[in-house]
Amino acid sequence: METPGEAMLSDVKVLELSAPQTMLAGSILADLGAEVIALEPPGGAAGRRLAPFAGGEPGLERSLTWHALNRSKRGVTLDVAAPDGREILQALVERADIVIEACDRGSALDGLRRPDDLIVCRATAFSPGGPKAAYRATDAVVVAAGGVPALAGPADRPPLFFPSPQAMMETGAECAVAALAALAARDRLEGGQTAHVSGRIATLPAALGRLVSGRSGNPASRRQSAPPPGPLPAIPGVYECADGHAIVTVAFTPAFVAMTQRIAEWLADEGLLAREVAGLDLLATMRAVMAGEAGAGPIERFRDALIAGCRRKTKRQLTEIAAERRFMAAPVMTMADIAAFEHYHARGLFVPQEVAGRSVEVPARFAQFSDYQIEVRRPAPALSQHTGEVLGELGYSRLEIQALFAQGII
Repeated sequence: METPGEAMLSDVKVLELSAPQTMLAGSILADLGAEVIALEPPGGAAGRRLAPFAGGEPGLERSLTWHALNRSKRGVTLDVAAPDGREILQALVERADIVIEACDRGSALDGLRRPDDLIVCRATAFSPGGPKAAYRATDAVVVAAGGVPALAGPADRPPLFFPSPQAMMETGAECAVAALAALAARDRLEGGQTAHVSGRIATLPAALGRLVSGRSGNPASRRQSAPPPGPLPAIPGVYECADGHAIVTVAFTPAFVAMTQRIAEWLADEGLLAREVAGLDLLATMRAVMAGEAGAGPIERFRDALIAGCRRKTKRQLTEIAAERRFMAAPVMTMADIAAFEHYHARGLFVPQEVAGRSVEVPARFAQFSDYQIEVRRPAPALSQHTGEVLGELGYSRLEIQALFAQGII
């Protein structure tokens, strides 16, 4: 194993005006070695109120989302609307290389002096120059505008949405990419950059097939209705297992029928499918059924045997059988499955962190590098944990810091 190298962004200072859309961006830059200050209002950032919570009990220090997305940052509270707060914000901006903010309700930087080499990354729900620039939007609205629900779920039911705040995460990731690109541009052009990241555009890759098909002149992708009855029986894609569900690929096409044939052999070995059915040429059988030259009975018996076979096995057992028998099957993993998955633990992708008095496994890094090891330098900050420390670095005395606290500025 190669020796870990120096942090990539060890000389970069980031000021993150904390909002749900900015948290992942600041986290990625912190993982790459940047010094990141998460700036919150005195009452706490909105990210502290995002579920899930430790023990199921809400609290400003109990949000697991906050703890996962604010590792390795320092935390400062500040009322950026108060005159004294504006003065402190100005000082923080002047020492920063990058400022990341969410601007759906205006920029906190308006009226401040900006260094010529400052990089500003602004996240908005919609493009600032577009017709929806002034819209206020929830995460679900931004995801819907990106087109994903148009593809998810059957057409005769309501569209399906992601179970987590996907637009928030996609926007944060794109903000990190924009900030890194702006850093590279600053190195070449010797000047600051302002990058605008639209949440709607950030979510588009999840619906890329719809975008590409529409632009290429092909019919736009849409949610599918149940196919009309035909000569071939419907074959599921997701199967119930003893402990959840799994995806098993079944296809009667020349490229995949050999794999389907191996599934039939396994089912015969399990005693669930007659040997004469497992020994049929499934491609020829399917073609005969389609041509009306044979009944669909063998295909139906294969399908029913596969449903029964999956129900007998756990997700792990089915995955192991698929690897041994050389067909395609994969578990539908819950968050509990992911947390217990030994491969992730073997790669060091989770680290224990204390949250509200209990040890919680949190993601350790967003990527693995061959010559740089991402480390969690500190847990997510408690509310105002580093305010006095940072203000001291700016030259404020202890008495001045006390006065700012007494006035509700910090």
